[in-house]
Amino acid sequence: MSKKKYSKNLLPDWLLSREQYDDLVFKSPNIEVETNIIPFNDALVLNDNKTKRRMLIDLLKGEFSTNIDALELALKSDDSETSHYAATAVQQAKSDLMKTMRKLEEEIDNAETDSRLLEDYRDILKQYIRIEFLDKQTRKRYMYTYLATLSKLIILSPDSSKLNYMEKIDVAISLHEYREALEAANQFLAVFPDKEEAYFAAMNIHYVMKNREGFNEIVGRLRGSEIRLSPDKLNQLRFWIQGDGNEL
Repeated sequence: MSKKKYSKNLLPDWLLSREQYDDLVFKSPNIEVETNIIPFNDALVLNDNKTKRRMLIDLLKGEFSTNIDALELALKSDDSETSHYAATAVQQAKSDLMKTMRKLEEEIDNAETDSRLLEDYRDILKQYIRIEFLDKQTRKRYMYTYLATLSKLIILSPDSSKLNYMEKIDVAISLHEYREALEAANQFLAVFPDKEEAYFAAMNIHYVMKNREGFNEIVGRLRGSEIRLSPDKLNQLRFWIQGDGNEL
């Protein structure tokens, strides 16, 4: 309903001129979404055991593999029956995801350049990695598989998706594969020179590596572009440039 502008003394003029606003207009609320709704995670904490069990059973009837966070919280419930339901569901989710992965791997062996199959495999791998009940070595192994799958997708279709670059850079950083992350960031910028995400992905890897020269070079390229920054990205850049104790 209003626009909020950042104080001019916080950032240089060139950066303030890149700020974009989300115009908020009056909209009718979605009554179903906005009323009588409580997050499942909160419900597990606030409700009695009987209600917890009923809600968990309702969750398990749906796409529970996409609600791993809720299941993890249910596992910590002080109600043994609720935690038992959750443990069973997690094992079922792992089993289902593994079956799907094996099937996709067989199909990919026969069609290595099928980007649709690789995208499906990418998404399943991401879900599987998110499950907290993988041991450290198993998770690391699947993360490398995920990284390789993203690399294949980028090679097959470099300009099809920003997501593949962003995910590859994040995973490479988490695996301390900084050279691969930097190469992906440079390619991301080359393919999507008009997207703010490409500049921030590149700045992120230089920030993680504490490479001041590289970071400032990307900031300079952003300054020379016509990109208008979203509020989130403006805040992120403010943190990088002016955050107390966060200097490169």
